[in-house]
Amino acid sequence: MINTHQFGRYIRCCFISLFIISSTTVMSKESLQQVEVIEVYAQKRAQKLQDVSVAVTVVSEDALQRQQIKDTSQLAKFTPNMKITNNAGEGTPPAFNIRGIGMIDYNTSTISPIAVYSDGIVSGSANNLATNIFDLEQVEVLRGPQGTLFGRNTTGGAILLRSKMPEQQFGGYINAGVAEYQTTSIDGAINLPFSDTTAARIAFDHDDYQFSTNNLMPEQPDGGLKQTNVRLIVRSQFDDLTATIKLHKERSTGKPKPIASNGIYRKDNSGQCKPSIVGSNDCVDAYDQLVGGDDFWDVRADTADRKHNTDSWGSALILDWQLTEHSQLTSITGVRKLTRFHSFDSDGARNLIEGTFDTNNNLYSQEVNLSITQQNYFWQTGIFYLKETIEQNNSFDLFRDFRSIPSLADVPATFFYDNSLENASTALYSQLDYTLTKDTTLITGIRFTKEETDYKAKADLNTVHGNVPKLWDLAGNISDNEFSGKLAINHALANDINLFASYTRGYKSGGYNAGYSTSPEQAMNSEYAPETLNAYEAGAKVQWLDHNARWHLAAFYYDYQDQQVFINIQDSAVPYHVLKNAGASEIYGLDSEFYYAPTNQLEFVLNIGYLPEASIGKFQQENLFVNDNRLPFSSKWNVSGYLLTEFQFFTNPLTMQLGFDYQSEFYFDQNENPYTKQNGYTVFNGSIHYAFHPDFSLTLWGKNLTKTEFAELRFDSIAALGAVTELKGEARQFGATLQYRF
Repeated sequence: MINTHQFGRYIRCCFISLFIISSTTVMSKESLQQVEVIEVYAQKRAQKLQDVSVAVTVVSEDALQRQQIKDTSQLAKFTPNMKITNNAGEGTPPAFNIRGIGMIDYNTSTISPIAVYSDGIVSGSANNLATNIFDLEQVEVLRGPQGTLFGRNTTGGAILLRSKMPEQQFGGYINAGVAEYQTTSIDGAINLPFSDTTAARIAFDHDDYQFSTNNLMPEQPDGGLKQTNVRLIVRSQFDDLTATIKLHKERSTGKPKPIASNGIYRKDNSGQCKPSIVGSNDCVDAYDQLVGGDDFWDVRADTADRKHNTDSWGSALILDWQLTEHSQLTSITGVRKLTRFHSFDSDGARNLIEGTFDTNNNLYSQEVNLSITQQNYFWQTGIFYLKETIEQNNSFDLFRDFRSIPSLADVPATFFYDNSLENASTALYSQLDYTLTKDTTLITGIRFTKEETDYKAKADLNTVHGNVPKLWDLAGNISDNEFSGKLAINHALANDINLFASYTRGYKSGGYNAGYSTSPEQAMNSEYAPETLNAYEAGAKVQWLDHNARWHLAAFYYDYQDQQVFINIQDSAVPYHVLKNAGASEIYGLDSEFYYAPTNQLEFVLNIGYLPEASIGKFQQENLFVNDNRLPFSSKWNVSGYLLTEFQFFTNPLTMQLGFDYQSEFYFDQNENPYTKQNGYTVFNGSIHYAFHPDFSLTLWGKNLTKTEFAELRFDSIAALGAVTELKGEARQFGATLQYRF
């Protein structure tokens, strides 16, 4: 067991000592390498980053390791105008948001407008968005709607994960780490050549950790997870055919992160607390409950009976045929199965609002892509099919503590849900890159998509008077067809200056929001219609100083129609939220990515996201009203970056990095309630890496170095509890990782 305080002091001393020592050393003349030409797969083929008419953030393997990135929910620090949060707690569907477009729904039937593609296989529903990151070549974040090539509901963007492929040489590595909060980790990979044509690569990752939340309630856990991931890739190369088989298995078990139930009423009964002091010992909820701690990360929650279990596995078969010198046929087949049980607590120390997610998710996808390369054009066309089933056996337990109070015994209710959704998507797409002149390329693409959802929604009710079977029993079908696509132009103004402009039409299908309804009327009102997005974008990609400096800039304007908006009903005595189509809305802003390496020993990165307008279109349906407010999870400013320097220390390289991520203020729901507002904050991270042997290296790292206080979620539970339900962001943490390569 790691002594948290002693370990933290030890790592802090190492940090300070190494910074002092390294500041007196002499820089090496041959250290950090010049920037190589970066290749991306943003258009399903290898291209220079400079040549694509898409705003793309590329994250290398080294950058992922330096910042100790565990999964895809931590990628926002690299990407302008991107925000990701585990808004229902780690282990549940995370909320991804790019340029104001995202889905913050908590339930497990949600299809996010931002998709994750792992080696070409789409993630499907939001259940699969949080993918552990290990042994990857690189990550690409595509900002903006992907209307042609990645068309399955990607109105916000796409995240492409590229695993390291087997090589014809034996080798591998292993990383072992320890950190505060009883954290241990081990990951690695081994490359196995079988013959001149076939090789395999086995990669694994195991993490065991607790959250930094401090649960003050006696004999109640602080929460934590154990996660194990294994991946096998076998690749065979023949004359005209390359076959890749991928198998992966994931398991996660543990206790959910305990929440803070922050009362909004003054303890002296003098009225409501100001938002700035909510969570302190001056404030109680409607039941005179307070947190009772002096530290931001103190909570009081009865979570001993709460648990999390996720098991998933998947397989993929990728076949690449070189039909002729100029044509290639690619087939990508994917299968994925996930089962998850996650119980949650939303009320702190009482039993008032609790529940479970119990999900069974199956996905099958098939894509066939034909590409033809000629002197003045590149054409690709294909067909895509996906079938996904989501089975839910969730529960929602309300006001259980009242069952023992005769005058309130009729209030409590427990709902048991038996929901099933079957989503099918079929699409035809085609994109042509045509060279108009040696400096100008025209890109045109179109996609036709047919989406269909069959759903069944059932619920039983339990009260003190007994069970009410089939409180509702609904079934329905939602089907829609839509065209999406792209028109863009890319012009090389000079060798290292590229300009682009594009129009993209994005589309996200309608569906059924199988959430936590508490009446037949709510359940029947849970269908939602498709949304469409017309996106206009212009940008520049500039390189100079032999590619040691680059600046990528993009300006965008989004015209949103029938936007699907997650709505939290703030005056409901029982927490209730719906997914509805708002009216016309607009979003516009800027992305800026700047990289500069003035010497071989110094790198500087600065990313700026500016989103001055991100509004919800007005919506009104009977008593349900959405004002023209700012979209949730949409900061006006998002600024991140890092400074990296390398020295020679005892003849071996020592690399230091200090990074930061700033988010300006934003709201967690559409109501702009000051109690659910997150003020602007900055998180600093750092690492020191020393290679004391070609095969051995040590990394000391720190996250949230200044102990910045921020929330992953603030949910309006005022009508029900007189409180704001809050999930704390992670506190400061120091750790060390040892690597051995062979």
